[in-house]
Amino acid sequence: MKKYIGLVVVLTLLVSMFAGCAKKEETPTAPAETTPESTEPAAAEPTDAVTTASIVTEGPALVNALSANGAWIAATLNDITLTEDLVVEGEFTNKDKIARKLAPYTQDADHNITASFTITAPKMIVKSENFKFQGGIFVGDIYVEANGFQVSMATVKGNIYYASQEYMDSAVITEDSVVEGKQEVAEATDAVTTASIVTDGPALVNALSANGTWIAATLNDITLTEDLVVFGEFTNKEKIARKLAPYTQDADHNITASFTITAPKMTVQSENFKFQGGTFVGDIYVQANGFQVSKATVEGNIYYELKEYMDSAIITDDSTVTGTMEVK
Repeated sequence: MKKYIGLVVVLTLLVSMFAGCAKKEETPTAPAETTPESTEPAAAEPTDAVTTASIVTEGPALVNALSANGAWIAATLNDITLTEDLVVEGEFTNKDKIARKLAPYTQDADHNITASFTITAPKMIVKSENFKFQGGIFVGDIYVEANGFQVSMATVKGNIYYASQEYMDSAVITEDSVVEGKQEVAEATDAVTTASIVTDGPALVNALSANGTWIAATLNDITLTEDLVVFGEFTNKEKIARKLAPYTQDADHNITASFTITAPKMTVQSENFKFQGGTFVGDIYVQANGFQVSKATVEGNIYYELKEYMDSAIITDDSTVTGTMEVK
């Protein structure tokens, strides 16, 4: 009989959750009370704001819930494994304050966690201000690109990288939480706020197109089957500039990790393009002035369309080109 009553309570609560979501309210209501028929405590609730939560049980739904089109709070009712990065973005409010939350747990009427779940992803990128990861386990590295990041009653089985010292200083990791890896400022570039930060081939191709930004940064190795073309004119600090930065760095601009870009070839049509801090596997064809290789390796040849382009190029002493460099 108790098992039947408990099931009724759970179903009743789930109905109220989804009914609340349909109303698109921004201010959470109090947890549901125990049903009159039951003499046991209230059934487990997935969050402390169930009426406005996106309740999810699978990867695509979680990705959508934490997107700019999601809700201020996302709750899971089971373990979820993603093959893609989990990106938290968009500005949301709760009780008139900027807030965002991922709650992979259930709790009772007294807010005691009754079950915790695990979210696994290559990485989680946090772009929403005041984002809190609470009550569960995240397996993977977390990249923080906003103020007010929090980990509460939770475990991170990975590293936490902050895009600036400001973000790290504003973060709160509670004493009842565990971060198994390191926590450090590791900027993807020296201009994180204007960078296209990419993790796959199509995104890198777009970032270096005329529709991209002056600087593109990668957070992992990328292999392309198509040519990589750098084109378009961009400026940084009122000077013509373009940069590909396959690395991360600390607050003192020391490179902490370098990545490899592999492609049949890279054609450079943007003036003052710099390849810095990583490895490019393939030949590079330079069709513009001001080409630079800095603290990097080119496992291939560099061909210049004109002697003018070769004369204006800079290959720093801390760089390596394994092939030939010539006008061709």
